[in-house]
Amino acid sequence: MRNKNWPRLRKKLLFLSVFAVFTLVLGGCFKEATKVGVVYFNDFEDYNMNDIEVFGFTNNNWGKFQSIAIVNFDSTRVLGRFNNGQIILKLRKLAKHQAISVQFDLFIHDNWRNDAWVLEFEKARRLVTGFSNDPAKWQSYPNWIGNGSPLNPPGANSFTKNLPGACRWANNPNGTSLYKMERTEIHSDSTFTLSCSDAGEYFNLNCDRSWSIDNLKISLINNQ
Repeated sequence: MRNKNWPRLRKKLLFLSVFAVFTLVLGGCFKEATKVGVVYFNDFEDYNMNDIEVFGFTNNNWGKFQSIAIVNFDSTRVLGRFNNGQIILKLRKLAKHQAISVQFDLFIHDNWRNDAWVLEFEKARRLVTGFSNDPAKWQSYPNWIGNGSPLNPPGANSFTKNLPGACRWANNPNGTSLYKMERTEIHSDSTFTLSCSDAGEYFNLNCDRSWSIDNLKISLINNQ
């Protein structure tokens, strides 16, 4: 009999796993970092969006969603699912720091065919890439899309490709790919803005192609 606490335990174990992809390694100036303070964490289990704003299309009009964008997926709760949408988190009154670290789980659901996904810090693009779950369509990630970089096999650098689809590919045991995303960079401002968005085929058709995130964690780093 399956332990009823297993889904939640598995989620925490996944989050504590080593983030092996998409890490910007800072130079020697942070090799001796001694203070890491978590200023934001959300696993969405309590259906609380905690200051995250969601934008997308309703009847072909772009605007802010008023409803809570938290859904169940694979026995856990995630922020999503989005198609040609955007999420924005703004943090204010941050303590003194020299760098900032952003970590989260990114789920790529159903029929992605190297469709674009974008990560921004402070309205500046940090990653513009493409993901694919279609065996016949290679993807840009972990490279940038559209800059001449070589393509990679579907699911390249993913944590796992063995998750069920969320809707159209719900019966496909390989219908969702999970990526452990992490980026650390120099930052000292008292405010910070994070944005994630996508663009691609199946416009506004969440059942055909969508994405979601989980275990969003933001930490401040001091080198002392």
